[in-house]
Amino acid sequence: MSSKQNFIKTTQRDGVTQQTLYIDAGSAGELAEVLKGKGSKRVLILSNKATLDYRPVEAMIRKYNDTGLRTFIYQRRNIVADSRDIEGALDMYKEYNCDTIVAVGNRHDIYVAKMTAVCATNPGKPASFAGIGNIKYDIKLLACVVVDSTPTSATPECTFFDHYSNSWINCISQIMLPHIVVIDSEMMMRNTETVAFSSLNALCFAIEAYLSPFAAANPEYKANAAVAIYKIIGRLDNLVADKLDPYLQTKVAVGGFYAGLSTIKLGFGYTYFIMHEMQIRYGCEYGVGMGRILVKVLREMLEFAADDMAEISRSQHFCTSSLDTISAAQTFIETVGDIYNKNTPDEVIPNMTPDDRQKIAESVRRVMTDMGYQPRIATDRLTGVLYNL
Repeated sequence: MSSKQNFIKTTQRDGVTQQTLYIDAGSAGELAEVLKGKGSKRVLILSNKATLDYRPVEAMIRKYNDTGLRTFIYQRRNIVADSRDIEGALDMYKEYNCDTIVAVGNRHDIYVAKMTAVCATNPGKPASFAGIGNIKYDIKLLACVVVDSTPTSATPECTFFDHYSNSWINCISQIMLPHIVVIDSEMMMRNTETVAFSSLNALCFAIEAYLSPFAAANPEYKANAAVAIYKIIGRLDNLVADKLDPYLQTKVAVGGFYAGLSTIKLGFGYTYFIMHEMQIRYGCEYGVGMGRILVKVLREMLEFAADDMAEISRSQHFCTSSLDTISAAQTFIETVGDIYNKNTPDEVIPNMTPDDRQKIAESVRRVMTDMGYQPRIATDRLTGVLYNL
């Protein structure tokens, strides 16, 4: 996903979309009045079959109709975010002259909604916006009702499979940020694997944002990352054990939102881009090997970010406050590894050749440069991260 644009410069150019967050049981249905107040008349609701079959979702749609909104439902057909669904949703959006998109679902539904909104105001195929800062025009009203702890409702990025090139595409731009995010415990999924993956993905985003070289210049976004780490680590085990607890669902989902929020100015880290490179080269699901990659990356970052790691370790009571910085940082890394090992199912990680590892490491360093980073981990050390995952 190499690009000539720079994340810092494009963020300054495009600005940051102001997001409104609603947190309460029943707020997904109450969103109808909010949308109507913003001038919405014709709403495209984008989701997947499993989510659309939920009774709370059916009730939400009825409430929209009762409020006077015209609703048009697009059901995503592919398992992952796919350019065919983006084009299908875009055709429906244009055919019925919609002015608003509401995504109800997981990260794939949100990704499709983001790119549908982008393509509705920017000419070109979805893949033409690949890279950093390649979206020109603002999107129209986009709202997301999340059903798990995904951070994607607040991240300036989108990943989808492009059926024309038969490859995965990654886009990064502040312009695609949703305007409204709803966390409604009545809409939450109860699947253990979904709950765990979305939470671990959000935790990865938050940790890498907290350790970002941009963090010192953006303390408020570093604070968002800290809030996300606190909310997810402190409640993940209890949520996995009791997926029906609305309090825990809401708290961890809010953690996911804050994790996404932290990336708006702090960007993304090595683990994120390594997983995308693996997805592009091997076609594996994003997130495969996440925990093992993150732990290895943290070990390589120890000499640069020991103070920040130690700070998290002490604040989360992973160690005593009197423990020295290096030992506290190492305790943090070990604890993160334990969390991922405990909540990650058995994974089949692609068998990488030495040449593949070298190419992935070089590509990741190029993308980090595009982000505006001065890459801290040398290519040979990154190659070592990918060895024997």
